[in-house]
Amino acid sequence: MSRNLGPAVALFILVIPATPSQAEHSKPAPAPPAQTEPAAPVDSLGRETPRGAMMGFLKYQQRQDYGIASRYLQAPPGQEAHLAERAKEIGELQRAFNGNIGLLSDDPNGTIEPGLPPGQIRAGVWSTSKTIVDVILVRVDDPTSGKIWLISKESVASVPKLDAEMASEAPTAADQIMPAALNRQRFLGMSLARWLGWLLSIPISFGLTWLLAFFLAAPQRIRCKLEQLPFRPLLHTRVRMPIKCMVAILLHSFFVYLLQPPLFYRVYYARLMAALLMGCLVWLLSTITDKGFEAAMNRASKQDKSGEWILTVMQRLTRALLLMVAFVAVLVMFGFNVKTMLAGLGIGGLAIALAAQKTLENIIGGVSLLMDKAVHVGDVCQIGDQRGTVEDIGLRSLKLRTIDQNLLVVPNGALAQMQFENMRGRTKLLINQTFALRIETQVEQLRFVLDRVQTMLDQHPAIERGTSRVRVTNFVGAAFAMELFAYGTTGDWTQFTTIRQDVILKIAEIVTASGTQFAAPTQLAYLTGDAGVDLRKASGVLRHVTELQTSDIFEVPGKTP
Repeated sequence: MSRNLGPAVALFILVIPATPSQAEHSKPAPAPPAQTEPAAPVDSLGRETPRGAMMGFLKYQQRQDYGIASRYLQAPPGQEAHLAERAKEIGELQRAFNGNIGLLSDDPNGTIEPGLPPGQIRAGVWSTSKTIVDVILVRVDDPTSGKIWLISKESVASVPKLDAEMASEAPTAADQIMPAALNRQRFLGMSLARWLGWLLSIPISFGLTWLLAFFLAAPQRIRCKLEQLPFRPLLHTRVRMPIKCMVAILLHSFFVYLLQPPLFYRVYYARLMAALLMGCLVWLLSTITDKGFEAAMNRASKQDKSGEWILTVMQRLTRALLLMVAFVAVLVMFGFNVKTMLAGLGIGGLAIALAAQKTLENIIGGVSLLMDKAVHVGDVCQIGDQRGTVEDIGLRSLKLRTIDQNLLVVPNGALAQMQFENMRGRTKLLINQTFALRIETQVEQLRFVLDRVQTMLDQHPAIERGTSRVRVTNFVGAAFAMELFAYGTTGDWTQFTTIRQDVILKIAEIVTASGTQFAAPTQLAYLTGDAGVDLRKASGVLRHVTELQTSDIFEVPGKTP
């Protein structure tokens, strides 16, 4: 038995140490770290989009840095070493270029054009008297810059031929008129002759605009002279100025196009002219809308003024909207990414809205105030404990000129939380007076005063009939309290005070005529020698009440059975 146990123990000793090592080898190897994808290369020359490639080429060509400008060209076979020369020759072809670089796509993928495969865009044409060549931009995959746009090799290959044709053409009429010295000397890439033409085109454009307006108004001027009528231009003066400016800008742009300045200047100058034209257009639209709002406000002021100040607020909002539209349009013209800016303005606007809750509350309150037609300029209002005349209603606050001639500015949002009374449109004002007569006044005297005061109210021409009344209301101390209630037939406060004064004076005359007097604050004191009551009448009443109680006819109120 011990002989069989020895091999088993030896096998157990060998197997036990081996088990952990096998378990360790059976563990899965750790996963290799995830490799991040390399970031897409960014082109330092801005050739990711068709517009960026063309504008970058023109920029370096204008600087006469033809080495960098050649990097915007796709080399034709065998002409890699002559790209800088081709870039210089393209500069001589700028006068032959026809196209609008500002309309090129700003999308890295470009646009799909009919007749061209994907990845190609037509930027314009080079046109001479003999040849017309398309300027094609092509998207290529550069090993260092990634996907970029270049002027295609087919367009670059045609440059020497086009340059030779341009050199053989006769000079233009403008070049023949100008002295040769001005044509030879250059400043910022443009000859002095063209600079002179550009300067002269500004006064010439405005002069031609004035002549055009004069000739257009000539028939009307002649007709008014023949009929001996006062001459009035076809267009109102306020509308005529923006129209003249627009015509002058268009004429000036046409002259600049004829001068054919360098493409790089031409693009930015076209944007500047478009921005000025947009400004004149907004000026014209604002003038037309202001004229319309003024006419509408004049009609509202002649009627009931119900919509006058709503129109004022709408006029201000229209001006702000026109300015915002013009600002966004100018940004688009100058190549800014409006979508990103609008998204940023949205986030910023939310932050501003949270920080300016009170201001927005006042604006919303002002719009609600005007839409509800609760108050108008010129109304007499009671706001809190202040009474005055409304001078202005804005989007943020209301301005009240108080009786003391102080200017009270009340935020529109606070008006909803204040006691607010508008006295506009009142056809009558209430006269509510209380007075007292002495306690010694006899009953007949009281009846005399009541009758005469009521008759006076009924016959008064400025008191509304059928609603006036005068009554004895109470015993107040040692006096009879009386109350007068009547409406004066006017809504004007000054006239109302006159009517109220006349009524009070006539009441004083009636009281004096009755033989009694108004009661002053008094106290009634009884002397000890005063009997206080009439004993004879009191004994008679006591005897009469006793008889009634005996016959069960009289019962004391509140007596328990």
